[in-house]
Amino acid sequence: MNTDVPKRFRSGQAWGRLALMLIYFLAVFEIALLLVGLMMLFQFFYRLIQGQDVERLRSFTQDLNGFIYAALQYVTFNTDEKPFPFCDWPAPGKAEDGPNYY
Repeated sequence: MNTDVPKRFRSGQAWGRLALMLIYFLAVFEIALLLVGLMMLFQFFYRLIQGQDVERLRSFTQDLNGFIYAALQYVTFNTDEKPFPFCDWPAPGKAEDGPNYY
């Protein structure tokens, strides 16, 4: 039996990550989902009425998509880098290239 298991159970780092993951999963993703839904509807009706997109809103949604992607990477253990607000907000236009899957 591995003797490090009791140490890992007492580790504040592991429990802190669990708390942060639950906060992101239960609160932050719900807020992000609501924001995406509202922006989607606004952009749709604006484009229907004006015939064009709101460029600043599209830029913000790209950044929001980058944030959601970074948060999902963290809560699914694909990275140890904590998402915003523990690091910088995704750079403008960074999501334009899309995630690097390869």
